[in-house]
Order: sequence, then C-alpha cells, then structure tokens
Amino acid sequence: MGVNSKQQGKSSRVSKSGSAPVTKRQPSGLVRAIGLLDLLVAEGPLRFAELEERSGLPKATLHRILNELIDERFVQLDERALTYNAGYRILEMANRVWTRSDIRMLARDQLLALNALSGETVQIAVHADTHAVVIDHVESSQSVRLSISVGNKAPVYCSGAGKVMLAWCDAEQREGIFSRISFARYTSNTLTSLPELRADLAKISERGYALDLGEHFLGTNCIAAPIVDHAGQAIAGISITAPSFRVGVDELVQWKEPLIAAAAEVSRRLAPRTGGPAEASH
Repeated sequence: MGVNSKQQGKSSRVSKSGSAPVTKRQPSGLVRAIGLLDLLVAEGPLRFAELEERSGLPKATLHRILNELIDERFVQLDERALTYNAGYRILEMANRVWTRSDIRMLARDQLLALNALSGETVQIAVHADTHAVVIDHVESSQSVRLSISVGNKAPVYCSGAGKVMLAWCDAEQREGIFSRISFARYTSNTLTSLPELRADLAKISERGYALDLGEHFLGTNCIAAPIVDHAGQAIAGISITAPSFRVGVDELVQWKEPLIAAAAEVSRRLAPRTGGPAEASH
C-alpha cells in the first residue's frame, strides 16, 4: 500500500519490494545547477522571474546558484536586457571533449610516422589540471624501451608533453595551474620551483618544443611539441621518448622538425573543429 507523502511530512515512495518507504532525496546544489544550465541551453535567454517559475527554485537559492555560475562563466547576464543565458565556458568544455575524441583518430598516422622515423616510443597526451595524461601511443620495437599505457599520467612540470602544453596555455589558466602544483623531486633533474619552471617555459616557447631530460624518470629523454587550437592554445602534446643511453640530447633534437611538423599537421586537421586555422605561436 502506498504511503501518503503529506502525512509523512516529506516526499516518500514505496520501494520495489513494496515493504518499506524510501525517502526521496532532495536534489543537491550541483543537480540544481545542472538543471538551470539545461533550462538556459534549451530556452534561454530568460529573465530571473522566468527562471524562478520554470525551475521551481526558491528565489534566494536561484540567486545564489546563478551568481556562482556567472563567476565560473557557465552563465552570462545581459545587464541591459536583464536576461540570463548559457555562458561560453559550456562551449569551451564541449569543444574540448569533442576535440579530444577526434585527436586519436586524426593523429594516429602521425604517431606511426614518427615511430617509424625514430624507432622510439611516440605518444600523445592531453592536459588534465596539473598532469598530462596519455590518450594514445605507439611503442618502440626496441628491446629496451619506456613502457607507456593509455591513461598514464605525469606532472606537467616534469614531462615533455606537460611542459609544452603549459608553454602554449592561456596565461590566466597557466597561473591557476601554477597555484595548484605541488612540486616533488622525482629525479636529480626535476624542476622543483616555480622560478625554474617559468624560465624553462620561456625557453620552450621561444624554440617551439620542450625537452624532458630525465626529469620524471631517470634514464629517459623526451622531446615534445604542441597541438594547438584556432587561438594557438595547446590542447595536446605529441612527444618522442627514448632511453638516454641510446638517444642523447643531440639525437633527440634532430627529430624536432618532423615532430613540430606532425603536431602542426594534427592542429591543421583539428582546425575545423576548433574554429579556424591553428598556429602554434605566441
């Protein structure tokens, strides 16, 4: 037999077994915020009163959530029309998800070509806050090689792909990442301070590629180049990694031109998805 929610003083329903009522949870702040975003995407722009009526949220709660979403650029307020609409950050996030889903397919032949050229492990990684995460790779056929798997991650400050993405990163976003980095020494070559990292990033930006000389794993060398969007901001890094006993710095740098060209080709292929021609420049 059903339970009268009015008698209980709160919303309830009968469980599938029919034996006991299950209290319906009140939606969290996150769920309410997502609901508002869904509403604005589907029907915006809307005035505050319209949002209040259609969302069913109390006025104070709605005001608070809207202000938080505006602060995070998920919602924008037209102060002249006094209407709210979905913010550009939603488009940015959607674009990143869309782009990343395409990168593996669009970059695969370039990874294979670099692997054939160098004989070493080639990988592509994307930015995930303070880490670079591998999304695809082609391993070296050499008996001694760095074993890499999709999903492997490395701190941005001591990996080739991580540093190259920092170098081609929006200045405001980069400063936010800096504030969240907890420097740790993985090897004697690891950069462990922000001034050191800033100096290295300046060099990387100037020459067009990054080097990781045993900074994360002792005995490995890496060279990386940026894959950028239409605004010249890095959305991924493509790199070649080899044991330092087999490939020294001089040999590593010999691959810079084909590596940069491969990254530029993937950037060009992504241009229709990111809004226009891509250039890895500052």
